[in-house]
Parts: sequence; C-alpha cells; structure tokens
Amino acid sequence: MQMSTPIFLHLDGNSFYCSCERLFRPELRGKPVVVLSNNDGCIVALTKEAKAVGLKRGMPLFKVKDIVEANKVAVLSSNYELYNSISGRMQRTVAGMIPRMESYSIDEVFGDLTGVEDEDPARLTALAQSIRQRVYKWVGIPTCAGIAPTKTLAKLCDHFAKTYPVFNGVVNWLELTPERQRKAMAITPIKEIWGIGSRNRERLEAMGVKTVLDFARMDASLIRRRFTVVLERTHREILGVSCIPLEDHPQPRQQIVRTRSFDVTCSDMDAILAAVSVHMAEAVNVLRKQGCAAKTVGVMFHTDPFKANGRYHAVVEYRPLPHACADVITLTRAAHDLVRAFFKEGYGYKKAGVMLADLVPAEHSLVPTTLFDTDEIEVLKRRERIQASIEALNEKFGGKVVTLASAKCSAEWAMRREYLSPCPTTKWDDLLKAN
Repeated sequence: MQMSTPIFLHLDGNSFYCSCERLFRPELRGKPVVVLSNNDGCIVALTKEAKAVGLKRGMPLFKVKDIVEANKVAVLSSNYELYNSISGRMQRTVAGMIPRMESYSIDEVFGDLTGVEDEDPARLTALAQSIRQRVYKWVGIPTCAGIAPTKTLAKLCDHFAKTYPVFNGVVNWLELTPERQRKAMAITPIKEIWGIGSRNRERLEAMGVKTVLDFARMDASLIRRRFTVVLERTHREILGVSCIPLEDHPQPRQQIVRTRSFDVTCSDMDAILAAVSVHMAEAVNVLRKQGCAAKTVGVMFHTDPFKANGRYHAVVEYRPLPHACADVITLTRAAHDLVRAFFKEGYGYKKAGVMLADLVPAEHSLVPTTLFDTDEIEVLKRRERIQASIEALNEKFGGKVVTLASAKCSAEWAMRREYLSPCPTTKWDDLLKAN
C-alpha cells in the first residue's frame, strides 16, 4: 500500500501581540501600535502601520521617542497573561478543525492535513480559509496560513501569504506551478527559511547563497561537509522531502528555567528572594502542567556584566532534594536557602532566576526511599494538598489571588511595565464594562 505524501499546515497570528491588544481596544485598529520587551526596553512586536512610519523590531524605545510622538504611535508593555489567554483560545479553535495539531509557539501552530479533503489542493486551501475565518470570528485574531509537503515549506508559504496580499491570507505550495515556486524562492532571502540561524546565514551569504532558490540548488554533500546534518535536513525540506514530523505530543522538558532582568539594580536580599519566589511559582506551574516533579533546585543571580568599572558577582548554584516534589512551598524554600547562602552584600544585582532539574514523572514523588522517611513524606503530602488548594482558588478567581507572602516582600525587583493594558480574559476586575 502506497503511503500518502505528508501535507502540513502552518498558521500564525498577524502581529499577534498587537492584535491581542487591539482586541479590547478597537480605537487602535488602523493605528500604529508597538509592544515592548521586558522592562519596556525594545520593540518586540509592531503593526504594519508602525512599520510604515519607520519603526522596526528590536529598536530601543528611547531611540525612537521622536518617531513615536510625531506619529502618535500607541506604545504598550508586554502583557503575557493576556497573550497566553488569547493564544489558548486561538489554538483550541484550530485544533477543533483538523485531525492533529502541534502548538509550536504562543502565536503559531502546525497541523497535519495528510488525507484531509482527499488531499485536493483547492479544497485544502478552502479549509485553511475556513480556519482563518473561524479564528477571526471566534477569537478576533487575524491570521495567515501556508500549506506544503514539509513543515519548512509550509512556514515559508505562510511568509508569502503575509507578504503578498494577492493570496488573501493563504498560500498553498501544491497550487503553485513549478515556475511560480521557483520565482517565489528566487525573490526570498535565506533569512526567511525556518531553521537557518544568523551564523549559518552569514556563512551561506559569504558563499554567494543569498536566496531560497540559491539554497535549494546547493549540493547536499557540500552542506553535509561544511555545515551540519540539521542544515542538510532543512535543505531536504526545502526540496519537498519531509524530515521534521508533527509533534502533537511534545516531549516533556528536562529542565525548567525562569529568569528575568531587573529594571534597576537590587542590592537588597529581600528583593532577590521576592524575585525568586515569583519565578518559582511560574516554574512550578509549568512543572505541574507537564505532570512532573523536580529532584533538583537551582538559582542564579548576577550583577550587570556590561557595567563599566563595576564589580561583578555571579551565582549559579544547584541543590538536590531528598525527595522529588512539585509543590511551590518546598521548592521555594530550597531556592531561598541557596540565595541566603551565596548572596553578598554591597553588590547591585541585575538579574535573577530559578531552575528545576532532574525531572521525573509526578507519580515517582512522595515515595519513601528509606524506613525513616515517613514524617518527611507526610509533610510533603500536606504541602501537596495546599498546592492543590492554591491552584483551585487561582483557577476559580483568576490571576494569582493566592501566592506566597515572600513574593510580595519587595517591589524593588519588579519588571517595569509603564504601558501595561488590562487582562479582561483572566481578571474579574478587568472585565469590560458596557456603558
């Protein structure tokens, strides 16, 4: 029996962060909008209207204040709670219309269309349009989509759909003639190929490989000799040979890391402890969602490595736990012990974070390893019940209504978000009001 050729869908939100902001602020539609990175540093997302006035991704806000003010650009801080909420709605909507889906990032998904609609190209394109229309109707987010026999080509087709309005939001590689495929690749720089990083791009460009078509015409043995098997796999994908399968059940993470830079330097240990508490709560949330427990806790904090004439101090320390666990109280206490052991007075710290390592399935936790572990296991079981109660309350009332007190001890470390919008999908107090 002959196997079907794989067919992939790639769909992502257009200017996703900005589209989420516009969803609850319709006055921003058609206006230039930018969303900033952590601590309101650089532009990380922008609308086509913002691009039209000369703004680009990565520009520091302080360097483009004049452009922002002259063109009345709406500036917003990153609101990840809102974006994650809208992302979940968007991805659930897509998942309801296709057999298998891979959640690739906050704003994009891959789908398996193999065998769908009898693999008729026109009907597959119509399906992609239906998905886009439903996402916009149910969620309010505009999207574009690409369809192709490989994930790399599908993502490239999505880029074509965003770049050329004539396609009406969907490009299906299977509907393009060989001549149109070559033309599309010939006018597209290699930086648009998924999987080619900046270092490989520079090396390829130095060899005269500047477009997708140039890359497609390279000799596979040359790529294998001069680069890596990963780039060779990307080359095969561009030629239409599927090498990257859909991951609708992604492998659990082996380590969970949460870090963040401070707006200002912190010389107070309580500020570092508060930051660690917040980061640990986020890490534990991820840990529990993937059904794991941690056997090792780590912390990191350091001063600004780029500060001229500044004293540098960096800490990266790990501590094994007697028993694997997944409750925020035990893990935060272990992290705090590490901070207290290695914190040094007189330094201004610029970044802190936590790590959870040696992850095991949750069912392997809370199991005595010796005859003398009973009391300790009982303590962990009580904390596990507390953890479950915290999660239930936060789920019921939204946001983070119950947190550890240590997370509230200091505002010195808090991320600067001067232009933060409300979270009407996750906080009762932010619900929209009808006048």
